[in-house]
Amino acid sequence: MKEGQSSRTAEAAAALRANHFQNTQNPVFSDPYAFELTSKGWKKLLSSSLIIKVMNSAVLNRTLGLLTGQVVGRSRYAEDLLAQAVQQNTQQYVLVGAGLDSFALRESHHYPTLKIFEVDHPDTQAAKQAKLKKLGNIPTTVEFVAINFEKESISEALIRSLYDQSAPAFFSWLGTTHYLNPETTLQTLKSIAEFAANGSEVVLDYSTDFQELNGIERLGSIGVAQFTHLLKEPLLGQFKPIDLHQAVEQMGFEVVEDLSGEAITERYFNARTDEIRHTSATRLLHLRLNRN
Repeated sequence: MKEGQSSRTAEAAAALRANHFQNTQNPVFSDPYAFELTSKGWKKLLSSSLIIKVMNSAVLNRTLGLLTGQVVGRSRYAEDLLAQAVQQNTQQYVLVGAGLDSFALRESHHYPTLKIFEVDHPDTQAAKQAKLKKLGNIPTTVEFVAINFEKESISEALIRSLYDQSAPAFFSWLGTTHYLNPETTLQTLKSIAEFAANGSEVVLDYSTDFQELNGIERLGSIGVAQFTHLLKEPLLGQFKPIDLHQAVEQMGFEVVEDLSGEAITERYFNARTDEIRHTSATRLLHLRLNRN
């Protein structure tokens, strides 16, 4: 990521959310702000009828469409679980590596008592805030917390904010661990485990070992790896589920759910006529802090 601009992969994810919302029947996840949040280049592509036709063809949905399924599936999953957590009186929502997520404008009015903390690189945040201000008023319940994940812990960042360490929180960490060294991911989870109140929850997505994939999934993952490398944000982090589970359980988390790509497809993309599905290359993990 270049200094002074938002993450290119965050812009790509926003573009995929925008296309899904604008050009799909019965979207799995609706993000009406995504188009305006993405870059000028992506807006130009999304304004081309030919590009739109190609992007939403059944052939592409079975291949590159796996990316769309990954992006909208993880957002839907996280916000479904957030709604459940709020019903159980969780009143703090931490978006770790918030990127160009539009929750602040899109959903915060449904949660008037929910305190929202967007934690991300300062350059991504600066670019995002400038765009948000053009789209509407940023709610007073939102606080932007700057962090460099490679240099400081999330607890060090949150301690500078109005975050209430004594109350449980819901942490959403999407689209980030793939670009971090595994050690950094584990250190961040450990920081949350040591800092957050018991009962806090974490939802994250993570990449599995590409060598274990076959056919179009393996080719697609290699293609995605090359794409992110061209964007100067290479894929770095992969985990075997059993190893990751053991690591987080030692920190005090219980694994509530770990959904495979196939399970995510079954839950959110079953029998879709556009044939969008979720890739097998990434999984969704739901953790709850349960220190004895």
